[in-house]
Amino acid sequence: MVDKTVPQEIYGNYTLESVLDHLLAGSDLVYIMNADDTVILKEKTVASPFAVQPENGTDESIIAKSFPPRRFDEIITIGTRRSGRTITDSAIPIDILQPDMVTETGYVDMTDAFRTLIPSFNAKRLSLNDGASFVRPITMRSSPADHVLLLMNGKRRHRSATVMIGTGHATTSGSQGSDFNVIPLIAIKDIEILRDGASALYGSDAIAGVVNMALKDTAEGGEVATHIGQYYQGGGLTFDTQANMGVPVSDAGFLNLSVQYTRQEQTRSSDIHAGAQALREAGVSGVPWPATNIGEPSYEALKTAWNGGVRLGDQFSLYFFGNYMRSESAINFFYRQSLAGGGLGAHAAYAKSQYDGTAAHPEAFDLKTIYPGGFTPRFSGLQTDFSQVAGLKFDNGTSIQGDVSFRWGENKVKYHLWNTINPSMGSMSPTSFMPGSLHQREYQIEAGVLYNLAQTVFFSDVTLSAGTSYRHESYRIGEGDPASYAIGPLRDLPVGSNGFQGYSPDIAGTFGTGSYSMYLDFETDVTEGWSVAIAGRYEDYNVFGDNFSYRLTSRLELNNSLALRGAISSGFRAPAVGQLFGTSQTSQMNLQGDFILDAVLVLGSEAARIFGAVPLKPETSFNLSGGIVAQFDNGLTFTLDFYQIDVDDRLLLLDTIPTTADQREQLAAIGYPNGQDIQEVRFFQNKLDTRVRGADMVTTYEVFWQNAHATEISFSLNYNQQILRTEAARQVFSESKKYEFEEGIPHWNGNLSLTHQAGPVRLVTRATYYGGWKRRGVVEGAPFLVRKPAVLLDFQALYALTDRMDIYMGGRNMLNKRPPLREALYDKHGVRSDNHSVYGVSGGYYYIGLNYFF
Repeated sequence: MVDKTVPQEIYGNYTLESVLDHLLAGSDLVYIMNADDTVILKEKTVASPFAVQPENGTDESIIAKSFPPRRFDEIITIGTRRSGRTITDSAIPIDILQPDMVTETGYVDMTDAFRTLIPSFNAKRLSLNDGASFVRPITMRSSPADHVLLLMNGKRRHRSATVMIGTGHATTSGSQGSDFNVIPLIAIKDIEILRDGASALYGSDAIAGVVNMALKDTAEGGEVATHIGQYYQGGGLTFDTQANMGVPVSDAGFLNLSVQYTRQEQTRSSDIHAGAQALREAGVSGVPWPATNIGEPSYEALKTAWNGGVRLGDQFSLYFFGNYMRSESAINFFYRQSLAGGGLGAHAAYAKSQYDGTAAHPEAFDLKTIYPGGFTPRFSGLQTDFSQVAGLKFDNGTSIQGDVSFRWGENKVKYHLWNTINPSMGSMSPTSFMPGSLHQREYQIEAGVLYNLAQTVFFSDVTLSAGTSYRHESYRIGEGDPASYAIGPLRDLPVGSNGFQGYSPDIAGTFGTGSYSMYLDFETDVTEGWSVAIAGRYEDYNVFGDNFSYRLTSRLELNNSLALRGAISSGFRAPAVGQLFGTSQTSQMNLQGDFILDAVLVLGSEAARIFGAVPLKPETSFNLSGGIVAQFDNGLTFTLDFYQIDVDDRLLLLDTIPTTADQREQLAAIGYPNGQDIQEVRFFQNKLDTRVRGADMVTTYEVFWQNAHATEISFSLNYNQQILRTEAARQVFSESKKYEFEEGIPHWNGNLSLTHQAGPVRLVTRATYYGGWKRRGVVEGAPFLVRKPAVLLDFQALYALTDRMDIYMGGRNMLNKRPPLREALYDKHGVRSDNHSVYGVSGGYYYIGLNYFF
């Protein structure tokens, strides 16, 4: 028994954790350490009256490694600049995801793991949707990716270069946010999700929430993990291997390195294309199989991340962290039919040109000599992502902390299109094209100071923080191969690389914007159980002017178990550079099953003015939230939060506008590429005011049994509803698209998981619930398709072979739930299942894995 009346002493070289474990042994205290090495001492939580602690002699190292401590006691680093706050101390709802929770989903994709673990987070797999097939559009609380700010180690992440022009969904269409899937999973120490508006703290893009990925910061040890899996119906074979290692840098620093390699084969759908089948039965050669494929894309990626720091004396420390990723992903477009059959006509690329055999194109051209059975263009994106942050921190150990940093980030995607043609070039056309590239670059310089002001008016010290930053964004559209956009001699045939036309010189270019900001925060405990925080932020954009955002939060303890919390805040988001200058020309399928040319126009251009486009302005938001926190001694924790998000002047990519003959002539007259053939246009506008209302409930119950058994039950539920507050919404959207905006995301999402630890065995069972939703229809008189609720069941079993090695196996969507059906029109085109399903398109998946710790 440790004598608590005598100070314990320890000599030698030990880690801080080892020293604390020794000094607190036998006491009623435990410690919590945050990312800044701040140590918080707390009384041990009283055990459940039903719980029995592990018996003597049990190998508790396996339990500690495999069964992490309660999430609700973890220190948070977002949503406040005050040290020592936990999830239940926070005045706003915050979740913390630990690495093992992500692994237990069976995903090696961060986006899908989030979709499984966070009910208010949605991410669809959008096959056949251009760049959105590679960088998936997400929503949180029915808000798009550019309303959700992504941080790494508390610093802003740069945007993806992909503007979501091809999402096919009103809520996410046109958004340009960060890519959530570029960091190695094994590099993550924990993930914090702030589910509330936080623009006053972090600036533009934090309207609906903030996600912070904290990188591992150990200076020793490491881990190697391997995952192999495949979908039930074959295809999609996935191999993933990851490694992490921490190394000391002298006696005062560390460097933590992570790498992940993933290779996933494309899944193949078994749906039959009516036209392709008819051609096969007629004996036509070269008909592709499958003609159209809506499965998971092929994917190969190498991801790396690093995190380091060095102490420079007693008060200063240098830190640096970043990432590099290179990935390539490929999808198929719709099948281009060479001959009429199966109730479908031949594609326009196979039409006879009036210029064939003339001086412009002397030789005869027949596309069937190249693709006799039709062709299915294949589209890929080669993406690179890089970031580097370096900074200097100051801490006098008592009242003052400072931070000065520089951030550089960039994301680039380079497109490749093959198995296609530029029909207007006839026999001179290649069959493979480089349509161009998109490049997002950002740099930011920021400085902040925090001061803990000792005073006697309030219960605690007053935490004051202030700072300033300058941020610059640039967006580059890289010119494609000349053949990818050229108007060939057969100019009455489709122009450009069929499927995705290349960026021409008049579209390509580099564009940029800049902004600076200043912020001031105030936080204190007014009384022992009542905390208050006030924040304000001023931002000035060189293109859109200035804005002031504010936030007021408060938390009131009713007793030792219950507390009330709430927040009022405003927000601001300026249009991204890619939204200002992004453009495209793609082939889309209309209601009759024909392919037409769709153009996204650049705001401010002559082409956009033909259709009445006006300059963009920033979005503004107003957030309300309030809830209750309950934490009991028996291991039960419960939170319930209600919220409302109002966004004025919502920036959206408008519904398609059919062009008239007069408008096409005007486009041609100004030299717009393919002006005479553009059959529909879209562009960005601030046309709508929106409102999101909802509630989040999170409850967790933990109990420890005899013989090293422990159980955790976790239940999360989200209700979410989005409405258009603009009376003239029907003048902006078609009736079907209005349905999609308000009903296209499930109102109810839930997650029930049961985790049981039995010595070295860990069992995880999870049920994920997706409420009913509505899919925009494409048939006249049927504006939407009703989608019924669905439940997906997952299971994983892990066995700790030793305290250094785990082996596990499991299944996702074990009941092989498949997407609902689409209309007969799409069925004829080989798209029988809904390729915009909220839970994926490929059904069940099984996997095995191995983790080794050193």
